[in-house]
Amino acid sequence: MKSFIKQVAASALGMVLGVCAALVIIPAIAALFFKLAQSGIGPIEDKSVLHLDLHGRLVEKARPLDFDFISTSPFSEDERGTGLYELTRALELAKTDSRIQGLYLELDGLETGWASIETLRRAIQDFSKSGKFVYAYAETLDEATYYLATAAERTFMQPNGDLEMNGLSVSTPFLKGLFEKLEMQPRIFRVGKFKAAIEPLILEKMSEENRQQNQTLVMDLWTVIREAFRQPGKLDDTSLDRIASELEVNSARDAFDKGLIHQLAYEDEVLDLLAEKTVGPEEDVRYVTPGQLLRETKAKSGTTSGASSTAKDKIAILFAEGEIVSGSGDRNSIGSRSFVEALDEARSDEHVKAIVVRINSPGGDALAADVIWREISVTNEEIPVVASMGDIAASGGYYMAAGARQIFAEAGTLTGSIGVFGILFDTEDFFRNKMGVNFDRVVSHPYADIGSFNREMTEFEREKIQGQVERVYHRFVQVVRDGRKLPETVDASAFAEGRVWSGLRAKELKLIDEIGGLDAAVRKAAEFAGIADYSLDIYPRDEDPFKRFLELLSGETARALLQGTPLSQLRETVSALPLRSGVYARIPFDLKVR
Repeated sequence: MKSFIKQVAASALGMVLGVCAALVIIPAIAALFFKLAQSGIGPIEDKSVLHLDLHGRLVEKARPLDFDFISTSPFSEDERGTGLYELTRALELAKTDSRIQGLYLELDGLETGWASIETLRRAIQDFSKSGKFVYAYAETLDEATYYLATAAERTFMQPNGDLEMNGLSVSTPFLKGLFEKLEMQPRIFRVGKFKAAIEPLILEKMSEENRQQNQTLVMDLWTVIREAFRQPGKLDDTSLDRIASELEVNSARDAFDKGLIHQLAYEDEVLDLLAEKTVGPEEDVRYVTPGQLLRETKAKSGTTSGASSTAKDKIAILFAEGEIVSGSGDRNSIGSRSFVEALDEARSDEHVKAIVVRINSPGGDALAADVIWREISVTNEEIPVVASMGDIAASGGYYMAAGARQIFAEAGTLTGSIGVFGILFDTEDFFRNKMGVNFDRVVSHPYADIGSFNREMTEFEREKIQGQVERVYHRFVQVVRDGRKLPETVDASAFAEGRVWSGLRAKELKLIDEIGGLDAAVRKAAEFAGIADYSLDIYPRDEDPFKRFLELLSGETARALLQGTPLSQLRETVSALPLRSGVYARIPFDLKVR
């Protein structure tokens, strides 16, 4: 009887699991084919318009499947990543494609950093130099998306839409009160008065040093974007500052009256204008997605990446995005072992004459950053290595770049943060008072369990750990001095101390060489290598698309359900906290200027 019950239970469980799997997999597969059909599999027709549907998360390089849905995705918006590299490459191709008459930007909740927006805006401006039109449409705009829209020939907004023009800000959650309620005590070790990554754990508000650096950052960025804001309506700086300070622009109507946008129109009216400008008023607009354009290029030439698909010489681009960790890492982090393997693979190719490392990282594990720096330095002795910084290349991210021959950043890149910190937690009171758990120990030597989370730390132990942190910091400073050729007479407090700089300030301090994007870095690498005709080779190699598909169906399902909820926001905040024990070279949280 028991055996029969077990068989029935097993069968029932199997049926439930099968139904659940079907409910997830079948719709996903259906969406997959539906989106593939939508993304454009037919030939590109004459009088077409390149359509950039800019919403969701912008990443450095799209992954398999994401690439096919460069304008749309069947998966959660939180997971989907539109590739900046693919967008700029598509714009470059469309500029000289006679079948494509213009560009249509659809702006809707784009999530990215200022450096990426600068790069994309410059690519759009370059496209417009071909004489082809650029139209932009949005229902709502903020400072970042409006900055992008200023690259358009004409900007349209929904008549009842909103435009936020109230300046920029940095907001950080402080968790000291939470840890006090939990009876958990963070043990902090740091070097550099600006190393603010640990402040949210021990303070209730920003330190004066942190407030100072954040204030400088937002003003640097405001200065950059204000230059673009005054172009459409011929407004001066004083007028724009007044608009932001007194909240004079809240709606699309306000924006139109102030000359910030060109026309109020519903989307169907904009599409009618696009049709009239291309195929005629009686036909539908012929859209081309970036994915469609790049797939066609790949089918014809075998590559989507090259400056010249037939060139024998190559420049390798190695994308490094995410937090720096030891070992292999994953698709959202920079693993020291994975990076070294990819770099070695590129270096071993006799046709690769130079390497560009594209860094978008807040930093992370200090030792892993040193491992990566060493490999970049060694490689640079054999062939030129140029660093290109994205939205963030700070702390450990900057440590990596210091090994390159030359460094490029955008004006809005967050960089520097040359400092380190260590963190341990004393959770003895939490476990005893909140959980009813006590710990005891047996050791062979007095400090065999140094750093233990379940006992009080001695002053001797604190001194030893602080010494380790200081050793890593001095190593970091020396790496920067050597890489940037800064003499010992230059006081480290002038460029280090953990302070975060904009790309503009970093250039003044000689922490970077030039303001520019990935394309400028590639050109400089070619110059160093002495080559004029070359193709581009991308590293690390794309992962298996089927494996990626299965990952999206499993681990990302819960994330999709949480998207847009307070729990999702809490997950993002906690995931950025440096809660693991160790020594870090990392920027404070995921610093965002909004």
